[in-house]
Amino acid sequence: MPSFYTPDMKINDDIVSISGTEHHHICHVFRRKEGDKIILSNGKGLLAEGIIRNVKKKELTVSINKITAMQISQPQIAVAFPLLKNKHDNMIIEKLTELGVKDFFPITTERTIRKSSINAVEKFQKVAIAAMKQCDNAFLPQIHEVQSLNELIEKMEEFVPIAALEIGKHKTINELVTNLEVRSICIIIGPEGGFDKGEIEYLQNKQVATFTLGNHILRAETAAIASVAQLVGYFLRNNSEYY
Repeated sequence: MPSFYTPDMKINDDIVSISGTEHHHICHVFRRKEGDKIILSNGKGLLAEGIIRNVKKKELTVSINKITAMQISQPQIAVAFPLLKNKHDNMIIEKLTELGVKDFFPITTERTIRKSSINAVEKFQKVAIAAMKQCDNAFLPQIHEVQSLNELIEKMEEFVPIAALEIGKHKTINELVTNLEVRSICIIIGPEGGFDKGEIEYLQNKQVATFTLGNHILRAETAAIASVAQLVGYFLRNNSEYY
């Protein structure tokens, strides 16, 4: 059962009022009515089970039966990805939100084809909200402003950056994280055509660890999904409750 986004919901709420876009989705897209069970997420760790009690033209109320406060598991996963043509970067946001990525860093590189638009982050946020609701994720990931690869590395403090590279011999992501301290990780994915020579040298000079995804050339969105899936699997082996 998909959840619905209620960002103002708090742990002690008995009744939640819903209006706007989510009211439309509940009543007109999913055709829920009074007496139907419903799941709510505030995107900040709370998942609630409730029953629709009162439906009006522009607002409905939900009686809360149970609220569960989920805890973010450590280490966290972030992904830095290039802006991609044909909205393939939307796929990165969608699928990796389902997998539990907590931060997204859109970046531009020398071979980035698509230019950043004024509302790029807003569009990514809408994709993340839809994906969070679809998989009953309790946490809405943060979408950071578009920046260059250099800006990303220079400002990176909370996460240990690691980069996927196709050229040369590299460890697998599992082998790589085994040797890292238990810290949150930011996976950096290159653009169509990969990082150029100068960017690779820059990553090496900044001592950014690199890993391989195998012997096939992967699209950027495939590389992002494969990287996170492998990393989530690694963390699940160490903690079956990893969320």
